[in-house]
Amino acid sequence: MSHPFRVLVTGDSLAPEAVKILSDIGANVVLMQGTVTPERIAEEMANAATQAVLMRGNPVMSADVMATNPHLRVIAKHGAGIDSVDLDAATHQRVLVMVAGDANAPAVAEHTIALILALGRDIVGLNARTHSGAWVRASYRGREIRGRTIGLIGFGRIARHVARAASALGMNVVALGRDKGRVDPALAAEASDLESLLAASDIVSLHAPLTEATRRMINATRLGAMKQDSILINTARGALVDEDALLAALQSGHLAGAGLDTLAEEPPAKDRPILQAPNLIVTPHIAAQTGAAITRMGIEAARNIAAVLTGSGIDRANVVNPAALDP
Repeated sequence: MSHPFRVLVTGDSLAPEAVKILSDIGANVVLMQGTVTPERIAEEMANAATQAVLMRGNPVMSADVMATNPHLRVIAKHGAGIDSVDLDAATHQRVLVMVAGDANAPAVAEHTIALILALGRDIVGLNARTHSGAWVRASYRGREIRGRTIGLIGFGRIARHVARAASALGMNVVALGRDKGRVDPALAAEASDLESLLAASDIVSLHAPLTEATRRMINATRLGAMKQDSILINTARGALVDEDALLAALQSGHLAGAGLDTLAEEPPAKDRPILQAPNLIVTPHIAAQTGAAITRMGIEAARNIAAVLTGSGIDRANVVNPAALDP
């Protein structure tokens, strides 16, 4: 059976609902087994006309990789982060780069709140000590989050979900978006600048994209500007944080704790210094990995591809490089 479209998935699985959406437009869905490298993607696209890449994980989509296939029309992310895609090259080649809308936002927001609660109540430490036979109760003093201020750096889809959840838990919410005036006053107060947000917040949560401007934006100076005994949460991109500076801030006791779902290098070496930091919770980049979110992300990515390939109903809110749509 011949197929008018070929969709390359940079992973070994895709939700059945997403596969059906693509199959219904006549697409041949090709799953990549094993380790996915730029070289393997380039080889796959050079060997057969490929109109779409459904990007699972964060494989590098460079100008050279994209140039191997002149038929490529869309790169659809199974999620939100597109820092591994050369957007200038995609736009030059008139390849749309699209994200999966709000599909993973509820799951990542829940994980953000979970890290905040776990740090405030020392859930990990209490569990370990109790399993070891200790019964630490009389001296325990947890931290309530009601009445505390959470500062959100970035105010996209995920941050807005975090703001709603934090407000429901009685927290005060301040936020700093990419542009002034973009923070919804119904969800958060807008900080005048990053320094004022850091100084006002008991909890700082990162929700910014990774760009050259935001790389290591949380450095020693900005960690020092945070409140004594505050905590840092990062469910965005690991490279937003200078990990050596964070390690020093935790070791000195300036920060009460940190919760990281992502690191600058993944997976980390076992002897990576940040993993030895006190009062640190690290999870393996799984904030969006709920069963429901994985299905939603697959469906939204498939819908994005189907809309581009059939020329019907492209959701411009999901387009990262709208200049690629210009005539």
